Amino acid sequence: MKNLTFKPLNFLYLTLVYFFVATLLFEPSVSVLAASAGAAFVLGTIFSFGDFAGTLRAIQVEIWQNHIEEEIFKNNEFLRASHNADDNVINSKVVHIPQSGGSGNVVKNRTTLPATIRKRTDTDIVYPLDEYTTDPVHIPHADTKELSYDKRQSVLSEDVAKIRQVIANWTLYNWTNSPNVGAYSASAIPVGNLVYTTGAARAGVAPGATGNRKAYTRNDLQRMQTKFMQEDRWLDGMMYCLLSPTALAEMFPADSIVTATYSQNVTEEERRKGILYKANGWNIMSRSAALVTKSDDTVAAPGEAAAATDSEASVFWYKEAVEFAFGGVEAFERLRDPEFYGDIYSFLARTGSRARRADYKGIALLREEPTA
Repeated sequence: MKNLTFKPLNFLYLTLVYFFVATLLFEPSVSVLAASAGAAFVLGTIFSFGDFAGTLRAIQVEIWQNHIEEEIFKNNEFLRASHNADDNVINSKVVHIPQSGGSGNVVKNRTTLPATIRKRTDTDIVYPLDEYTTDPVHIPHADTKELSYDKRQSVLSEDVAKIRQVIANWTLYNWTNSPNVGAYSASAIPVGNLVYTTGAARAGVAPGATGNRKAYTRNDLQRMQTKFMQEDRWLDGMMYCLLSPTALAEMFPADSIVTATYSQNVTEEERRKGILYKANGWNIMSRSAALVTKSDDTVAAPGEAAAATDSEASVFWYKEAVEFAFGGVEAFERLRDPEFYGDIYSFLARTGSRARRADYKGIALLREEPTA
């Protein structure tokens, strides 16, 4: 007969798992926690008569997949301030979008008849999703017996944070650099889409940069607004900018009354979407870093070696000028591995992103201006 000894750690683990699942459907509360504990006791007793580990493990994988999907957009809400191409993802691998050939001319008081008949030629945009994978992580057998939930939560949360950061970095880069895919040639944001800062000279803030750069000012927001309006890429409520922490501090100092006014313009719902301030028509967001530009005004790829001549750049865009596609998340596990004497875990996420126009209209960078 099976040993039915009560095991407090197993009971605690099951209670936490069921509580986590329940909070996906109900608001967290004491009653939900009590119900989870009851379910853990009853189902734990039932499971003791058979091998239900596979069932629990499948639930755990599903929980982690949902958790990662939520975390990818946490503190990176700017990803969804773009055209959503999720519905165009095929088999979680490629994005396929029918592309209109454009409209014809409009003539005032036409005098030449018959008018020339135009045929619209449509094309297809097809590009593969990028695949981001974490290095497999080993959880020793001893850690699965002692504090198993906390240990796994701690180790795997670090991997989730890293994959979230890498996806955000590459999305920003892809919005300013279209990759070479099939019939579509690689391209980069034109120099004409770069606007330079106008503030007082101070030390450059890009990693590895030396020398002085001009600081960011709120006047630069007005200059950016003017540029987008002149290019007919301005639509109220659809304009976003992602400022670096330095740009945010220089434009909106904490001791400024004007800063408080711009903050009050943001509703609670907008705050939940990552908007910190609203100024000059821009929905202003921020994260740990924006982009880095090289001395030739090209954008540095994530992980590219830093240089003394690099300059930081913040990103401005019209929502429909860029797109982001989410292809889903997979969580992998190999439990009770006989070679590693423990459990092995890894994660995979697929996303895609691009500028929606070949001329990059609707996207611009505010770049630090080097000074002598």
